[in-house]
Parts: sequence; C-alpha cells; structure tokens
Amino acid sequence: MPGNKEAIAVLGQLLRPSENPAPVLLLGAGASFRSGVPTAADAVKHIARRVYSEHILKRARPPERVRPTEWEPWLQAFPWFIQGTDRLAENFPLVVEYLLRPAEFRKRVLLDIMKPANGVSHGYTVVSEFVMRGLINTILTTNFDTCLVDSLKERQPHIRQIHEINRSANDFAQFNVYSKCQIVWLHGRAEQYADKNATDEIGSLDPHLVNLLRPVTHGAPLIVVGYRGSEPSIMEGVFGQNKEGRLDFPQGVFWCIRHGETPHPHVEALARRLGPNFQFLRIDGFDELFSDLEKDLTGQDRFAVCSGASSVQELAAFDERPVPEATIDDLDLDLALSVLREYSEKLKRAPVTRETLFPLMREQGLLVRGEKGDSVTAGAVLLFGKNTQSFFPHAAVAVTEAGKKREVYEGNLINQHRMLIAKIESADVNPPLKIKKQRQHDDRPSYPPRALVELLVNLLVHRDYAVPEPSSIEIKPGAEVVFSNPGGLTQKLADRMTIDSEGRFTPTTSVTDTRNPSLCDIFFGMSAMEREGTGLIDVDELMVEGGGNAAFYHRNSHFEARAIRAQGAAGSQSVARSDVPTGIYVLNVLPFSVLPERVSIVRLRKPLQERPAAIDLSECGIFVNRDMELWSFVPLPILTMLLEPIVDHDASRWVPRDEIEASPDDRRVMSWLLRKHWERYVAEFNDKGLILEDSRKKRRAYFEGRDGHSRTVVWDSPQRRGNKRDVAKKRGEGFKAWFENEGFGFEIVEMSGLWCVRIKPFYMFTGRNGRTPLPSFARTAKATSRMKFDRNKNVEADLLFWSNLLGKGAQTINIGHQHVDDLILDASFLTVEVPEIGLVKDDGEDKNRMPA
Repeated sequence: MPGNKEAIAVLGQLLRPSENPAPVLLLGAGASFRSGVPTAADAVKHIARRVYSEHILKRARPPERVRPTEWEPWLQAFPWFIQGTDRLAENFPLVVEYLLRPAEFRKRVLLDIMKPANGVSHGYTVVSEFVMRGLINTILTTNFDTCLVDSLKERQPHIRQIHEINRSANDFAQFNVYSKCQIVWLHGRAEQYADKNATDEIGSLDPHLVNLLRPVTHGAPLIVVGYRGSEPSIMEGVFGQNKEGRLDFPQGVFWCIRHGETPHPHVEALARRLGPNFQFLRIDGFDELFSDLEKDLTGQDRFAVCSGASSVQELAAFDERPVPEATIDDLDLDLALSVLREYSEKLKRAPVTRETLFPLMREQGLLVRGEKGDSVTAGAVLLFGKNTQSFFPHAAVAVTEAGKKREVYEGNLINQHRMLIAKIESADVNPPLKIKKQRQHDDRPSYPPRALVELLVNLLVHRDYAVPEPSSIEIKPGAEVVFSNPGGLTQKLADRMTIDSEGRFTPTTSVTDTRNPSLCDIFFGMSAMEREGTGLIDVDELMVEGGGNAAFYHRNSHFEARAIRAQGAAGSQSVARSDVPTGIYVLNVLPFSVLPERVSIVRLRKPLQERPAAIDLSECGIFVNRDMELWSFVPLPILTMLLEPIVDHDASRWVPRDEIEASPDDRRVMSWLLRKHWERYVAEFNDKGLILEDSRKKRRAYFEGRDGHSRTVVWDSPQRRGNKRDVAKKRGEGFKAWFENEGFGFEIVEMSGLWCVRIKPFYMFTGRNGRTPLPSFARTAKATSRMKFDRNKNVEADLLFWSNLLGKGAQTINIGHQHVDDLILDASFLTVEVPEIGLVKDDGEDKNRMPA
C-alpha cells in the first residue's frame, strides 16, 4: 500500500503535547467502515432493500433476498433520486426523508444499520487512547453510530466524563472549550429522534451550535478523516466562516483523503479559499492512519489544565472534594509516584516524573488547583495519606474471625489493600480443601482467591466514605466470608436494581455507577479491579464454578456481599469438588517501581583524584567513577555545574535509560550505580545494629549484637503489631560465647526488563563481640547445623520481616539520595500469579500440595 508517511509526519507533530492547543478531530462515515457500519452509498442500498421488503413485498422475503434487479429500478424511478452510479451516496439524505417514514420507523432502521457489526475497529481504540492521554479533546462527527462512544467508554474510569453535545435538540449544556473529552454530534443521534439526514434538515446546522464551534475551530488545528465533504450543513456551518475576505482556520485544516480518491467539489472549493491554511494528506485509511500514529506517539501525554471535575455530578463525588485541613505535606509523594508510574505503564501513558506528578494528579481529581495553589482532595488523602485516619478516622476495615478475634486495618487504601490481600490469602481465611478427583485428590483454597480479592477491592473502592463508619470483613470458618460497606448502593443503582424484600439483588452490567471516580481510576489502572460493572458478576461466576455461591444485599444503608464456600463432601469441612487452581509465587526480589529515565555521563578532563580542592564531591550525590567518566542519576546540569573546572562539556551527555539497557556493558555500569544507591540506603540502618559486611566481593548486611548481648527488633506485620524478633542471638557464655546473626545478601538483577534488588536471607556467625565473623570453617559448620531448622514457612517469615524492616513500615523505599527523587523500590517482594493446570501430571497417587 502507498502508506501514511506524509500524514504521520504532519499529524504526529500536531498531536504532540509540545503543540498547544490539542487538535480538533472531525470524523465521517469512512472512519466506521471497518467496524461494519455502512458508508453512505451502502446505507442507501440497505435502506432501499429494507423498504422494498417491508412495503412492496409485505415481508414476503427478507431484505437480504431482495435482488438488485428489483430495488434498483424501483428506487431510480423516484423523481427526487439523483442519477449516476458515482453519486449514489448523495441520495442518503433523500432516501431517509422520503422512504423512512414515520419517525419511529426511521429511528429503528437507522439504529439497525448503524450498529458496528464487526466490533469497534482499532482506529477508534487508538482515538480513545489519545483522548485519555490528552492528545485529542474535542471530536466532531457527522455519524451517529456508536463506535466512538463505545470505544471511549472502554477507557472509563480513566476518561472520567464523556461530554456529548447535541445528542438531542438544543442539547448544548455540556459544551466546554476546556473539556478533556467531548463529542459534538453534528447531526445529533438517531435514538433521540435528532437524526438530521433528510434534505430539509441538513441545509444548515443549528446556529447556536455553529456559534459554539467557531472559537474551537478557529483556535486549534482541525483534522478531518473519513469525511467526503458533500453536506452543505457541514461545509457551511463548520467551514463556511470566511469574513471580510480574510482566511479562517489560522491553525490549519488537514484533510485526509484516501490514495486514489478525488476530493469532493465542496472540499476543493474550501482548499482554494483557505490557500496555505489547507492541506490534503493522502492516507491508506482511518484504521491504518491511527495505527501508525499510535506507534509514532508512544509515550506522549498532554495533561489537562484543570481536573476533569466540571459537572455538578462530578463535584458531588466525595473523593473529589477538597479537604481544607490537608496539605501536600500530608501525602506520601513517593508512594504516589510509584503507584502512578505503574498506572501510567499499564495504560501506555508517558512515564510519570516528579515534574508531571502534580499535573496528572490534577487531571485525576486528586488535586484541585485554586487561587492559593493546589488543594488536596479526599481521594488523595485516602489513597496516599501519610496518616489517613487523622482526617478520616472511619476509613478503616475491621476484620472479625469466628465472632471473637477482631483486628482493625488502618493506613491509606494502598496500604490497606496490601495488608488485607495478605490476610485473605492466609490459611486463616482461605484454608485448603481436599478436592476429590477420579483417582486422586488435591488441596485447593476454600474460596476462589480472585473472588475474595474482587470483594476486597469493592469494599475499599466503592464504599461511602462520607458515612462515619468503618467497613468490615466477617470470617465465619467453614461457612462464609461477609464483606460489609457503609452507604449501600448509590441511589442510581438502587433505583434501577430489582431488590427483593430481604434486600438481595443480582448484579448486572446494564446498570453501573461510580461513587468514587478517583479511587476507581487508580485501582483500575493498577489492575487491582476489573472494568466498572463486572467485578460482582465475576465473583458470582467464580463462586459457582468453585462449588460455592455468592449473595449481594442492599439494606439499612449498607452493602453486603457474602462469599459462601463450597460445601464439604459427606459432612466433611475439608473436602469439596475441583476448581481451577492458580499459585501465588513470592520472589525474593524488591522491584524498582520508579527509575530515572536518563543517566548522566560526565566526561572528565582529568582524573577525579586530581580535582581542585574547591570541588566538594559530597554535593555530587551518588556516582560511579569509570574510565574518566562519572555515571550518575543526578541531572546533568547539576553535575556539570558542581564539577565545572574538570568537565569536558562537549563529551558529556544525558543518555536515555533504554539506550543504556540496550548495551550489556552499560547495563553492568547501571547495575553498579543502583547497587551504590542501595548500599547507601542500607547504611541508614546502622543505628539499628544492621551493618554492611567489610568485604568488596560479598554484598551482605547483618545485625550485630548489642554490647555483647543479644539484639531484639520490634516490627509490625500486616496481621500483627509489635512482633519481637531476636536478630542477633548470643550462644554460650564466657570465652566460648558466639553469636547467630541474621542478615541478607543482596545484588541488583534485571528480570525481563524489570530492575530489582534480590534479597537472600542468611546467618552470619560472629565471635564474642557479636560483630566480627568467625573463621570460615567455623561458620560453615554452624551454617550446616542451622539449615535443618529452615522450612518454607521460616523462609516466608524471613522475607516478610525483611520487607517490613527495610521498607520502614511504608509501601515504598526511596533510595535516591541527593538530587535524585525518582529512584523508588516497592517495599513488598514481587509476586507472580501462575495457573497450575498441567504443572503436575496425574500419576494416580494422592498428593498434598502446599500453596505456592
């Protein structure tokens, strides 16, 4: 095919965030062709066959069996029909006016033929992605099929609000020049009886609509794709803005036309009138064009000037309301950066940096810009608060087991989610069932793990935080797990659901609503929840597939979800039928959630040891000195300024990280740099007795004894606070005394493009002072003796201890140091969920299998 090279060069530049404002996009019928929506000419044929079948043949034969020799002469005989095979499309408004009568029949036929029979094409998917990323805000369309709106809804809740203008007559209230996402239906929508395709209706656009569009089309580039330009209403209402001889569209009109097509005379006339402000761009097609633009604009984002909250409904959302007492200092910005970096990666948005963090948070309704700066919203405090309960004491989850043991989980929602996931995956909540098969039995969880996770996320994200009550999880061993939220269903859902006398209802995708749009946006972007409206349905299906059941209630202003476990076989509480297993594998690595996008490489004109005395290296942060070059994450301008007397400016450079990672040799240097940052961070624990081993070859740290005595560390786990752990144990007395010191080895590793710190717990055996290692032969002997006490549960406990200790109780670890604030690790070890089907062959033997 000829290709889209010229169009990509022009449009790719227009759509980049460096260009302001964002272009306006006008889509015609050609954009929907691949989705199975007919073009104007095909629509004429469809309508003619349909009317001939129903009115002439009285439904004796369906439309698809009406032969061309029947309907063509009949249609061409009408006096209003425009003759000529190349002009069939121009008859579309005429057949709508004269053949589709009355109005209800018109609506039914048009809605039928405008359904995307092939599903929404990839071009529309890319358009919706560009809207989410702020590269396009306003889309004008002459169509009234659902392709555009369907593709945009697939991006909710990330596209917070889809404003539709001119859905029905005089429906202009949602028009907003600064809207992040608005569709302007130039001919209205068929289901509102506002289709304007009859000849007496398309002579001109609504004057009010034209006035609204003028400043938009005058102030931004206009890109036209899939539109022929034959309708007078569009060519006059949108493009007929020539006043007093001056050229309109100072930002330009970029009219895309397929290779080999001839422009419509109306478009040629417009091109002559606009002169240099008009440009034809030849393309292969709508889908091909946007597929190529998708590649060209990878990682490009334009953040909204203000948050998306512009309607009364949005402002009413609790999580988007400012919290007057809260400030930016009350937020854990490292956690926010880490979570939103993952969010952006999942949504294929540009990597978030410290510079773009606040603009993204404003766009998401987490910050609201005012005259006195940014106000922090309830959503931001709930998600990223350092001390969320100081603002919302009730934003907690009470977990009760067997009606007795009660624990309250606090902190921000990201922390609550992490701790509660560990809780519901534990054997206390989800004990193994013995699953009977034909020849053997396996151990499986009592509840499908995904079902419990869905209900947990629903509890955190959809509860009404305006109600001053905590949420609760009640664990009834051997029976069910009950999740309860204050607030119940939203009024919209309650009004449209069928709720029985006991308050029970059945979830459905046809009725959805979002109480907390900011919370939904973040959790959905983290892949912690499914698409809006599907979570409870998935729970219902998963529970039934696993041999259990689920029940949902709305009563007494509370929402309640019950996960009822599979019933035991023959009265047993530990045997049930088979379901599909998955394993959760914990890897002993702490992954980097945020890494600088560039590495500074400063070329020196003389060795570092020969530097002038005035250069203070302590101000330069962490760096690696390699062959007359300093490698560092510190921004290049800062380094060159600090090292000015010995810098070779021409040879110094700021290198994108992906280029560094492409070279095996450079990757090793980057690993070295990351390790130096990690070692500096570990050195901060020296006051707690954790010391780095005095060895250049061994990368290890261990606890030393406390003044010749044992050392105990107090730490909090997700399930229990105030755990005590003896990390340096004194063995023996007097001259024969020695210590068993807990420690860990570490190294920087790259796993499938993910940089991590690998942690390997070990024991160091030291002498009487609790610090100096014993001779190697003595350590080997004691290590061999110690190994018999290590079991899987011990290893799991070790990893949990080290992640909590090194993370200092937070969810992230910032090891950036001076001038580097975007080098962040997750404080939890990496977990991988793997389907276990087929991993173990059926061999006829009974097996008891440990969960992964």
